[in-house]
Amino acid sequence: MNQTKEKTRSEKDTVGLPPRMQDALEQYRKRVWIIKLAEGTLAAIFGIMISYLVVFGLDRLFDTPTLLRVLILLTGMVGMVFFLPLKYYNWVWRHRSLEGIARLLQHKFPRFGNHVLGIVELASNRSDTSASPALVEAAMRQVDAEVAKHNLADAVPNPRHRRWAWAAGVPIILVVIGILVIPATSRNTLARWLTPWRNVERYTFAQLEGNADRRVVAYAEPFDVETRLKEDSPWKPESGEARYADQTPIVAERDGASYKFQLPPQTKEGSVALRVGDARRSIPVEPKLRPALKDLTAKVQLPDYLQRQEPRIDDVRGGIVNLVKGSAATLEATTTRELSEATLNNRPQKVEGARVTTEPISVETTTEMHLTWRDRFGLAARDPQVLRFEALNDEAPTVALSKLKNNQVVISNEVLAFEIQAADDFGVKRIGLEWEGIRNPIHNPEPSSGEKIVSAGTPTADTLTVAATFSPKRESVKPQSLRLRAYAEDYLPNRDRIYSSHLVLHVLTPSEHFKWLVGQMQLWTGAAKDVHDKELQLHQINRELRDLPPETLDDPAQRKRIQEQAAAERANAARLDSLVETGTELVQEAAKNEEFDAEQLEAWGDIIEQLDEIAGQRMPSVADLLSRAAEAPGAPAEPASTGEPTDSEGQGGQAAQGQQSSSTEGEPNDSAKVEKYGPDSILPPESLDEIPEDPNKPGKGVSVNRSKPPQDGKPGFTPANPTPTVSDVESGFNKGEDAAEGQAPQVVGGLRIPTTMLKGSGRNNEKSEDEEAPAPQAADLVLEAVEEQQELLDAFAKLADEMSKLLVSFENSTFVKRLKAASRKQIDIAVDLNNLDSFGLDRTAAENNQSDRERLAERETNESEAVSTIIQDMVAYSDRRPSPNYLRVLSEMQDALAPNQIQDIAKTINKNFVGQSTIEAEFWADTLDRWAEQLVDPLPDGPPPEGGMMELPNLPPEIVLEVLRIIDREIQLREETRELEQAKEAITTDAYTERSIALYDTQITLTEDTREVAAQISLLPNAEERLIQQQLAKVTAAADVMDEVEDILAEPDTGPKAIAAITEVIEILLQTCRIPNTPPITTAPPATAAALMLMGIGDDTGTAFLENRSPRQATGKAGRVLPEEFRQGLDAYFNVLEGR
Repeated sequence: MNQTKEKTRSEKDTVGLPPRMQDALEQYRKRVWIIKLAEGTLAAIFGIMISYLVVFGLDRLFDTPTLLRVLILLTGMVGMVFFLPLKYYNWVWRHRSLEGIARLLQHKFPRFGNHVLGIVELASNRSDTSASPALVEAAMRQVDAEVAKHNLADAVPNPRHRRWAWAAGVPIILVVIGILVIPATSRNTLARWLTPWRNVERYTFAQLEGNADRRVVAYAEPFDVETRLKEDSPWKPESGEARYADQTPIVAERDGASYKFQLPPQTKEGSVALRVGDARRSIPVEPKLRPALKDLTAKVQLPDYLQRQEPRIDDVRGGIVNLVKGSAATLEATTTRELSEATLNNRPQKVEGARVTTEPISVETTTEMHLTWRDRFGLAARDPQVLRFEALNDEAPTVALSKLKNNQVVISNEVLAFEIQAADDFGVKRIGLEWEGIRNPIHNPEPSSGEKIVSAGTPTADTLTVAATFSPKRESVKPQSLRLRAYAEDYLPNRDRIYSSHLVLHVLTPSEHFKWLVGQMQLWTGAAKDVHDKELQLHQINRELRDLPPETLDDPAQRKRIQEQAAAERANAARLDSLVETGTELVQEAAKNEEFDAEQLEAWGDIIEQLDEIAGQRMPSVADLLSRAAEAPGAPAEPASTGEPTDSEGQGGQAAQGQQSSSTEGEPNDSAKVEKYGPDSILPPESLDEIPEDPNKPGKGVSVNRSKPPQDGKPGFTPANPTPTVSDVESGFNKGEDAAEGQAPQVVGGLRIPTTMLKGSGRNNEKSEDEEAPAPQAADLVLEAVEEQQELLDAFAKLADEMSKLLVSFENSTFVKRLKAASRKQIDIAVDLNNLDSFGLDRTAAENNQSDRERLAERETNESEAVSTIIQDMVAYSDRRPSPNYLRVLSEMQDALAPNQIQDIAKTINKNFVGQSTIEAEFWADTLDRWAEQLVDPLPDGPPPEGGMMELPNLPPEIVLEVLRIIDREIQLREETRELEQAKEAITTDAYTERSIALYDTQITLTEDTREVAAQISLLPNAEERLIQQQLAKVTAAADVMDEVEDILAEPDTGPKAIAAITEVIEILLQTCRIPNTPPITTAPPATAAALMLMGIGDDTGTAFLENRSPRQATGKAGRVLPEEFRQGLDAYFNVLEGR
C-alpha cells in the first residue's frame, strides 16, 4: 500500500520538456546528422573519383600494374570504408539523445547551452525530490523562451559539407566528360579500376591483337616476335620497337598491320618489351632445348611361322631397323618433354605425354620414313628422325660339334659325351645327329646309317649349346668307320636341314680295340726307346765333360759344348713329356676295354709314372745344372764325399728333387715335332685301307701351368706308403699350413674307393710366416743338387701317388670337381688373354688377332653354359638332398647371375677390352673356387697324429677299377638322360618312352654291377675292418639310390628329378673330404695297381696352389710387371679411348 502511494506521488512530481523546446532540439539533431553524414559521403565520393582519375591518367602513360591499381582502389575506398562510418559514430550514434544534442549547443552558445542542458537533465532524470515542481516548471518556461529567441540551425559545429560538395563535384564532372568524350577509354578504365584482380587489357589508341602469354623459344637459336594491329585500331604507327631484357632495342617497320622483330639467340629467361605507339606489351620468354629422343624402340611382331607370341623389342636409335620379311613394327619413341603432336611421313600418330606410338608398319621391301614431333611449348625437333627399314631374309641356322675329336676310336659299348652348338637369327627348332658308315667293298660293304633328335629348341632360342651322346650299341651301329654330323632346323617352312662338318669315328669291337691298342702301344714303346737311347748318348757326353780337368771347362769351346748339351737335354725332355701325355691317353683307352685286366694296366702305368718323373723333374734338372755349369767359375766346389761315382750314379745322377724350369726363355721346345700315338695316331684301324681326310683341323693347343706349389708352411716328412690311395687332390686358393708337431705316422695300406681331396683344413692358419731362410750360395746349391740327385737314383724304381691320377677326368662328376674345373678354365682364359698383344690398341690395329679373341670368346660362352648346367643340377640335387652348404652356395650363384656375368666376359673380349676381361676372368676363377671350397665342411680340430706304424686294410685293385668304371658309366648315363630330356619336346611319346627304357636298362645293369661289387667286398677276408666297412657302406648306399633312379626312369621321367638322383650316386661314390695343406715328402715303391689311372693324366697335387699369381703385363709379354692397381687404371684409360 505504501509503495503504491509513493509511485503515484513520484509520477505526479515528474515534469516533461516544453513541446516547443523538444521540437527545436529534435530539429537541431536532425540537421546535425544530415550535415555530418553529407560531409562523410562527399569525402568518400571524392576519394573514389580521385582514385578512378588516377588510374585513368596512369593508364594513359603505361600499363598500370595490378598491385598499384589495387592500392589506388583501396586508397580511394578509405573515405567510404573508414571516414563515413566514423562520421556516423561520432555525430549520429553518440548524439542520438537530447542530452547529447544539448551539449553540442555549448560549442556555439556556451551560456545558452548550459541552460538547455540543465533543463534536459531535470526533465530526463529528476533526482532532487526536495525541489518544488512549480519552480522547475518556471525554469523550463524561461529556457523555452530563450530557445525561441535563438536559431539552432546555425549552431552545427564546423559544417564543411559545401566544401566537400565542391571537392567531389569537380572529379565527377571530369569523369562525366571522359565518359561522354572517350567512352571506350572510360569504360576500360572503370573495369581495370573496379576489378584490378582481373586481367583487363589496357585500352590504347594503337591496339594490338593477341595476348602477352609466356612464350618458349629454342635455346641459343634466333627467334621471331610478331605482333599485329587490330583492324579498328584508332592509331597505326609506322614502326615499333622490341627489347629483350637490357639488350639493344630492335626496330621493325609496319608491314600492313603487323610488325615482325628478329631477336638474337638467348640462353637465359627474360621478357620482350614491345612498344607500338602508346601500346605497351611485355612477353615473357623462356629459352628451352628442343625436345630430343631419349629412347626409340621398335616393337616388332614377327611372322606367324616363327611362333613368337611376344613382340621383339629393338633399339633403333641408330636409324636402321633390320626386320625379317613379313614383320610388322610399331615404333615407340620417348622424348625429353611432353608432346602435343607427332607425325610419321606427315601422318598424325598417337601421343601420350612424352611417348609417341606409331601405327603398325608392314615391312616387305626396304623403305624409309621420317618421324617428327612437337612439344607442348610448340618446339619441334630440329631435324626429323630418319628411319630406314631393311627387309631381310630369314637366314639359315648354323650348327657345329664341340668337345669331340675327329678320327676317334670308339668301343662298340662306349658312350661318347659331347656338345652341339647351334644358332639361328630367329630361334632353333630342332637339333639332331646323323651318322653314315663309310663304304668299303671288303670291310664294310653295307654301311649303317641313322639319325636321332638330340634336343628340341624354342622360338626364342637364338643360340643353343646342348649336351649330346652317341653310343654305337644303343643306336644299333655295328663296328665300322662312320661319319657323324649334327643338324639343325629352324622355323622357316620347307627349309632343308643345315648340317655341320663331318667327324669320322671308328667303332671297334673290344677285341679289335684290344689289337689296335696293342699296336699303338708297340709304336709308343719304340718311340720311348728312342728317347732313352738319346738320353744315354747325352749321358755319355756328360760323363766325358765331368772327367775333364776344371781348368779345361773354362775354355769357351767347352762352355759352348755344355750349353749345347743343356739344350739337347731340354729337347729330349720335351719329346719324353709328349710321349708321357700320349701314353696316358693310351692307358685311358685301355681302361675302357674290359679285355685289359688290372695287371696289364699296372705295367703300363708303372712305365708312364717313371717316364713322367724323368721328363718332369730329372731331365729338366740335368739341363738346369748344365746351364748353370756353363756360366759358373771354373773352380769346383768341395765335394760332400770322396770317391768316384758308380755307373748307376752316373746314369741317373743328373736329376735333382724338385721340378725346375723345363726351358729357358727363347729356347725352342720340340714337343710339337713328336709323332703322336694312340687315339690321334696317323695309322688307321685294320678295317680301313687309309684314314679319311679330317675335315675339322684341330687348332693349336696351349699348355699352361696354372699354378705353383706352395712355398710356405713347413712340409712334414711322411714315410713311404707302399700302397697307393685312390684320390685326387683338387686345386684351390688355400694357403699352405704348418705341419702338425711331432712325427707323422707311418701309413701302410688303405686302398679304398675313390675320394676327392681338398687341400686345406678350412681353418685359419694363425702362425706367423715372417721368418725366411737365407738364400744359399751357388756352391751349396750344387752340393745340395748332387745329394738330392743320389736320393732320386735310390728311388728311381719307386712310384708314388699313381692311384691319385685316376680321377682327373671326373671333372664332370661331383659339384666340387665341376666348380674347380670351371675355375681352372677361367684361369686358362685369363692367361691366354694376358698373352694377347692387342691391349691398348684401337679396333683397327687389333684386327690382326681377331680370330684369337673370337676363339677365347667362344670358350667363355661354353663355360657360361657349363656353369648354367651346374646350377640346374645343383637345384635338382638340393631339392632332393637339402644341405646348408649347398643351399648357401646355390643362393650365392643365383644371386650373382654367374652364367650371365661370364657370358658378358665373352662380349667384352669381342670389344677388345682385354684388361677388363682378364680381371673379370680372374675374379670368376676365385669365386668359383671359393664356392667349391664352401661345399665341404672344414676339418674338425684335433690333436696332432702320433708317430709309429699305421696299417690299413686294402681293397683289391680289381674292385677299385670296377667302381671307377661304374662311376664313369653313371656320368655317361647322366649326360644321356640330360640329352633325352632336351629332345623330349621334339620327339613322339613312343620314341621318348623307348629311349627312356634303354636308359632304364642301363641303370639296371649298373645297379647289378654295384651290388656285385658290394658282395665281393663283403666276402673279403678283412671285411670286418672299419675301413672296409666304410667302403662297403658307400657302395651299398650308392646301390640303394640306383634303385630310386630305376624307378624314376621307369615312369618315365628324365627331368631334374632323375638328374638329381644320378648326381647323388656320383656324389656318394666320389666323396669329397679335406686334408691338411701341408704336402708331405713321400717316396713310395711301385704300386700294385698303377694301371688304374684309366680316367686321367695326373693329379693336381703339385700344381694345386693358385695363390701368389704374378700377373703379367697386359700390354705384352716383356717389360716391367706393374702393380694391379696400375693395371686397372691403364685398363680403364684404354677402355675409354677404345669406346669413343
